[in-house]
Amino acid sequence: MNWLIDVGLFALLFFVLVFIHELGHFLMAKWVGIRVERFAIGMGPTLLSFKHGPTEYKLGLLPLGGYVKMAGDDPTKEYSEEERRVGFLTQKAPAKLLVVFGGPAFNLLLPIFLFGLMLATGIPTVQPIVGTLEKDLPAAQAGLMSGDKILSVNQTPITKWSELEALVEKSTGQPLDLEIERLNTDTGQQDLIKKSVVPKLSPSKSKFGEDIQVGRLGVSPDYMLPEIFFETNDSILAKAGLERFDRVTKINGVPILTFEQLRLILSHLKAGSVEFTVDRKGQSITKSFEIPEGNGSVEERIGFRPVNLVLDHIEPASPAEKAGMKKNDYLVSIGKTELHSWDEVAQLVRGSEGKSLDVTWSRDGKIMHAKMVPEKTVIPDPLMGKDNPLSTEAAYRIGVSPALELQASIAIERSLNPLNWLKRGLTETWKMVSLTVQALSKLFTGKLSMKLLGSPIMIYKVAGNSYRMAGGGYFGWFSFVSNLALLSITLGLVNLLPIPVLDGGHAAFFLVELIRGRPVSVKVMEIATQVGLVLLICLFAFVIYNDLSRYGWLDSILKLFH
Repeated sequence: MNWLIDVGLFALLFFVLVFIHELGHFLMAKWVGIRVERFAIGMGPTLLSFKHGPTEYKLGLLPLGGYVKMAGDDPTKEYSEEERRVGFLTQKAPAKLLVVFGGPAFNLLLPIFLFGLMLATGIPTVQPIVGTLEKDLPAAQAGLMSGDKILSVNQTPITKWSELEALVEKSTGQPLDLEIERLNTDTGQQDLIKKSVVPKLSPSKSKFGEDIQVGRLGVSPDYMLPEIFFETNDSILAKAGLERFDRVTKINGVPILTFEQLRLILSHLKAGSVEFTVDRKGQSITKSFEIPEGNGSVEERIGFRPVNLVLDHIEPASPAEKAGMKKNDYLVSIGKTELHSWDEVAQLVRGSEGKSLDVTWSRDGKIMHAKMVPEKTVIPDPLMGKDNPLSTEAAYRIGVSPALELQASIAIERSLNPLNWLKRGLTETWKMVSLTVQALSKLFTGKLSMKLLGSPIMIYKVAGNSYRMAGGGYFGWFSFVSNLALLSITLGLVNLLPIPVLDGGHAAFFLVELIRGRPVSVKVMEIATQVGLVLLICLFAFVIYNDLSRYGWLDSILKLFH
C-alpha cells in the first residue's frame, strides 16, 4: 500500500503548490480588473469543470501544472476598446508586474501560514536531553551522561535542542556552564547538578555538504532505547517471561529512558530479587526474577546481551550473508578486538581498506567464526537516491545493520496566540528563504553539484519517504508539511529568475516597458521566449536523467537494450 500513499501525497503536494501559485496570479488579475477566462489546475482529462461569471474553473487528472488564462494575452491580435480595458497585455506595466509577481508571492506567503498553523496544532520539538556521547570530546570529558536533561546554559534557560546547538556553535573555546537534571539510579529522583564544558573546534559538514569548522561538544539527542535481548530461552530473563526487544521502562520502580541508564543500573544491582517493568507493543508488563550469586557481571548471570551488537538486517549477497550470518546473531569480536559498541564495528570494518577480517559472533549461545572481505559500496539515501553527495559516501561494509533503535525525546510546542503564529511563520519562512537562496547561488557558482537537482520523480520520492521516515501519523504530516513549505519557497524563488517563460522573465519585459514607456517588441519577446523554452526543456531533460540515475532506473532501462 506504500505506493498508494506515495501517489496520494504526491498529488496533494503538487495540487497545493500549483493551486497557491495560480491563485496568486488569479487574485491579482481580478484585483486590477483583468478578465480571467479560465482557472485550471492539473493537466490531462478533465475531472471537474464549471463556470462562474466570466471564468471557467477546471480540475485536470494529472497534478503536474496549471494556468490562468486571461483576456487580451495575445500580442499579435488587435482588441476593441472594451477588450483592451479588461485585457492583460493592454494594462499599464505596474498592473502587469503585480499579476506576474502574484504567483511567486503567494508561494512565499504559504509557508508563513503553514508554520503558523503547525504551531497552533503543535510542533514536535527535540528536548535538550543528552542521547549519545562521543569519546574524547568535551561532553564526555566533562562527565555528561546519557539521559541528562540540560536546563540552562550560562544561566540562560533552554527548552529545545536547537537552542543548545546554536549556543555551542558560537562559543568555541569559551566555557559553558550547564545546569543539568540527572537521574539518581538509587532513589529514582532527579538530582540538580552543574557542569562546565568548553566546545571544541571540530571538522563538520555544512547543510550543503561543505567541510567547515564548528564548535562541538560531541553529543547527540538521539539515544538507544533500553531494550532487552537474550540469546537462549534458558536465560533467567527468558524464564522470567520477558521477550526479546521488550523496552525497559523501570527497574525496581526507577524510571529508565536510555540504554546507558539501563546498563548503569544493572551494573549496580546485587544478587537477589529484581523487578522489571517493560513496554511490549504498547502494553506495560511487570516481571520479577532472582539474580543469582556469581563472579561474572549481572548481565552475564541473567543472560542479558547489549542490543547494540545484535544484528537486524543482512544484505543479500553481502560478505555477511555469504559467511552465514543471520538476523538476531550477536557480534562478539572482529580480529582481536572484543566489541562493546556498534561504532567499533563501523570503525574496524571501514578501516579495513578491503582486507580480510576475522569475525566472531554467537547464535543461541554457540560461537561461530568466519573470514570476511569488506566490499566498498554506497548505501542509497531513501529520499535522494544513490547520487546524493550530501548524505552518502562509498565505504567498506560487510552488509549488516544493528537491531538497536535510536530515538530523541520529543515535546509538542503549541500556542493559541495569533501573534506567536505570525512570528513563528515569519521566522521559519525567513530561515528557509535564506537557505534556498544560498543553495541556488551555490548551484549557479558550481559549489554544489547539479546532481542535487530533481524532477517530479524526486518530489514523488520525497513526499512519500519523508512521511514514512518520520513515523507516519502526526509526525509524518509535520514532515510532509515542512517539505511542502520548502518546495513552495523554492518554486517561488525559481519563478523569479529572469528567464523567459518563467514569471521572472515576464517581469523583466514589463520592467523594461516601465522604464522605456513602451512595450518590448513582439519579435524580441518571441525570440526570448523560444530561447527560454529551449533552456527549460534542456533543464527538464537533465533533471529527469538525474532521477533515473539516482534511483537506479537508468540501469534497468540500459539492461533492456543489452
